[in-house]
Amino acid sequence: MDVAAAVTTEALTAIQAMRDKGGLSKGKSILIIAAGGGVGTQAVQIAKVLKAGSVHAVCSTKDASNATKLGADLVIDRTKKDITKALDAASYDVIFDTTGKYSLMKMRYAMKKGGTFVSTIPNITDYPPFSWIVGIATGKHSKSLMVKCNRQDLELVGEWMKAGMTVPIDSVYDIKDIDDARERQESGKKSGRVVIKVVDGW
Repeated sequence: MDVAAAVTTEALTAIQAMRDKGGLSKGKSILIIAAGGGVGTQAVQIAKVLKAGSVHAVCSTKDASNATKLGADLVIDRTKKDITKALDAASYDVIFDTTGKYSLMKMRYAMKKGGTFVSTIPNITDYPPFSWIVGIATGKHSKSLMVKCNRQDLELVGEWMKAGMTVPIDSVYDIKDIDDARERQESGKKSGRVVIKVVDGW
């Protein structure tokens, strides 16, 4: 139950961002920004399930080894490399920014022609007529995601979990300890999801 509570939103976000918005499919390359976070850890694993040709993960030093364990083909330490300048040119079909801190304009140099930049935060360039202008000017696309809960994707996640997909859980708190859970969530020290159990109430 703890795992089910921890995985749903993040996994659905990753699926719908990469598969539906980014068009990620077999053989395509993807860069996942913030691969150590809740969405990022799911995205790395799901990209491999979708048979991406190469999965590159951007994260901090402390999350690098875990990103490799989850299946990333290459891990880029964001504390040692400025990804807005230092990546190989025209490398990726899809760039998935799970933080919403980057943009197509900052990352377009690393994208292949026809590639798609997907963010969890909407940007003006995601919508017509601006998206048309950007597409014509750069030959690349910018999209954002509003995640939707649907049974088909939830069942898909369940199948992948049974097959071995994992979700890192940092800690589990009873609902009566919600203040402690919130403190842990905001501390910056967690290494996975913080789960709150509501069974038996307060």
